[in-house]
Amino acid sequence: MMNSSIEEVTNWLQSNSNRTLHISKQEEKDQDQVELRLERFEHQQQQAQSIDGYGDRHALLLHGPGVVITAGHEAPLPSNAFVIGLDGLTAAEVQDRQVVLTTERGIYSITAT
Repeated sequence: MMNSSIEEVTNWLQSNSNRTLHISKQEEKDQDQVELRLERFEHQQQQAQSIDGYGDRHALLLHGPGVVITAGHEAPLPSNAFVIGLDGLTAAEVQDRQVVLTTERGIYSITAT
């Protein structure tokens, strides 16, 4: 699989607006599942990190209603947004129905349903 650019990822997100996305986030031993109906997205790039060093300078924000699924329980997605931190992005694979983003912290798999 070829390594894609963030531009290709944002093009994929644009083409899947108003669709339900299944997002799987794997960080170390933690795995979260999110179902989100993508209304819009933002690609944010900030010049400086926050004062406390927390938060990514480079991120994708996916906006829309959704739920977080953990251990078989569903909870509403806080503030109808899901953030994918892109600092330390090592790979972005774009396929027809799926995008996989690999960062230093984890792997995000986004599937359009």
